[in-house]
This record gives sequence, structure tokens and C-alpha cells, in this order.
Amino acid sequence: MSEDYFKSYKMFKFVQLALLVIFAICFFLFIFLDESLRVSVFSNKVLLTICVFLWAFMLYSVACIIMDFRLLEGHIVHDHVLKRAVYVDTLTGIPNRFSCDQIFEKYESGTDISKLGCALIVIDNLDEINREHGRSSGNVALKEFSSVVERVSAYYGFVGRNNGNEFLVVIDNCTGDKMDRFMGELQKEIDIYNKTSGGYAIRIKQSKVLNEVLGLDDFRELVAKLYGIAKV
Repeated sequence: MSEDYFKSYKMFKFVQLALLVIFAICFFLFIFLDESLRVSVFSNKVLLTICVFLWAFMLYSVACIIMDFRLLEGHIVHDHVLKRAVYVDTLTGIPNRFSCDQIFEKYESGTDISKLGCALIVIDNLDEINREHGRSSGNVALKEFSSVVERVSAYYGFVGRNNGNEFLVVIDNCTGDKMDRFMGELQKEIDIYNKTSGGYAIRIKQSKVLNEVLGLDDFRELVAKLYGIAKV
């Protein structure tokens, strides 16, 4: 179910609850503010029984609506967990390969890519860390680097783990200066991590392309160009 559906249904239940509460308040006020009616209700067993059943039904309706809210929140949480499982990398907590594929679909659907910039970043010494200190240490390096690159890229654009040791960065309205600022801030954060973490130093290798220079019309061609530069 979509997020819009959940929002619409939640609003519907809220309005339903509000109307029920307003009706209940008006009902009680109508009876208790009219002395003659109040006396009639409490002196007539049939009328009193009808009122009691009506009050009980209103309380039951309120309880049902509150339960609907609880179930709805549960569905929202469950939906969020499912989406996270699909779109987020389980090891690093950042967008995964499927999310990167969604970016490909986005920019292949007629979206203007003339000002797009892309970067490919890898941890250059990950194999060395795995070999000398074990794969668990390599996983820690992946997690720590992912945290750093996600924090820096939040001000620039998308970053996802496109493959085991490959992180794809996509920046809209990207100039050479903007890409250089991103890379500079990323390297600065990595240097700080290496000095303060007490763990294994992380070294990165990066490649970048700017479509304002290349003038390509196809996003896949732009990414292919990026990977071609990375292999040089």
C-alpha cells in the first residue's frame, strides 16, 4: 500500500473519531442541560435502557477507532520495514544496488541530465584490510566509510552502494566546483576519521564525470563513461 493511502485512511479515521466525540458531547449536553428530559430519561426504564445502549455503542465505536489507529500504525511500521529491506543495504545502512537501479530508471525517463555529475568511489585498501585483519574488520571499514559518505552527500545528492566496494554518487546541477567541494569535504571527513577512530585507516580512490562537459543524452552512457575512467 502506498504512503498516500495510509495518510488518507488515517485522516478518515481521525475525522470519524472527531465526529463521534462531537456527537457524544452534544448528546450528553442535550440530556443533562434539559432538566425535564433528564428526569424523563431516569424515570422511564425503557428510555434509560435505550440511552445506556446508545452510550455503550458510542464507547464501543471509540474503542474500535482507537484500535484502527493502532493497527494502522502497525501497518505503517511494517511497510517502512519492508521498504527498508528492499532499498537499504543491510550491512552499511545506505541505499543499495536496487536503489541505484531506481536512480537509473529516474534519469532514463526523460529527466534532464545536462547538468548531472557522477562519481564512483571505492575503498582502495579494503582488500588489504580484509587480508591482514579479517573480513569483519573490512565490514567495519565499509560501515564507517558509508556513514561518512552518506553524511557528506546529504548536502549534494544521492549516494548508494552499487556493488561490494563501489559507491555511486549522483549530483544534480553539478559543476566542476561543486564536485570538487564534495570530494574535498569527503576527504576531509575521512582524514578526521583516520586520526580519531583508532581503527584501520581508510584510503579511497575516486573517479568523476560532469555531463556539462560530456554533453551525453543517456544516463547509462554517462555511468559507463564513469566506470571506463575508473578502470584506467
